[in-house]
Amino acid sequence: VMDAPYRAGDLRHGYQAVVDNLPNDPRIHQEKGTKKIFFKNFMDARVSYIVLPVARQLMDPAQAAKASAEGYLAATLMHEISHELGPDFARRDGKQIDIREVIGPAYSGLEEAKADVVGMFGMKWLVDHNALPAMSKDRLAEYYASYVAGIFRTLRFGTGEAHGRAEMMEFSYLTEQHALTYNAGRYSIDLARIPIALTSLAKEQLQMEATGDRARTEAWFKKYDQMPAELKTALAGTSNIPVDINPVFSFKDDVR
Repeated sequence: VMDAPYRAGDLRHGYQAVVDNLPNDPRIHQEKGTKKIFFKNFMDARVSYIVLPVARQLMDPAQAAKASAEGYLAATLMHEISHELGPDFARRDGKQIDIREVIGPAYSGLEEAKADVVGMFGMKWLVDHNALPAMSKDRLAEYYASYVAGIFRTLRFGTGEAHGRAEMMEFSYLTEQHALTYNAGRYSIDLARIPIALTSLAKEQLQMEATGDRARTEAWFKKYDQMPAELKTALAGTSNIPVDINPVFSFKDDVR
């Protein structure tokens, strides 16, 4: 976890990443693992200028007030750690095949959703088992609020990319399970229902990857990746909030 004092080249423009988890090559994962870098100053800027304003506009005010930079960082950390869970390869006719190839185009959305959901499942597990002294059961509301606020932030980009498709599915499943409810333009989290819903969704996603079941994965996303009209209206109402940060560095632009 680090601050990034400067970005150059293509990194200066467009989407501003707050995490790197590389490489993506499953062979390297198997042999060496991955390297995760969290750009804390970029993440804090995203939370301050985007995530929290969106939360205050779309969520129950008391729950929006619980969303925080620390909660967003914790959810992001657990997301990246959870990418490591699940198979990199499936077996077909006695051969080892990249899991991306077996599941096909739906894999990217599945993997991003799995990392989100298994990460939040893991967060509660850590709290329940007193694994981290700084965490307590009273703080779960902060982590859930930060997670849901992050969903709204991502969905403002649409559902054409893997993260957006993943979080659209998560949102739809959580609302189906009444872990998220909509009333008078705002969304509320049912703190009793959301851990149950996340547990069942984590199980579904991990089974999809474990079996390499392409048809099951495609059918699941087809069922859950449609954005409801009230959410479209709610997101349209956040047009006064930036969709991303535009960093200004203390270094002069002519730095080489």
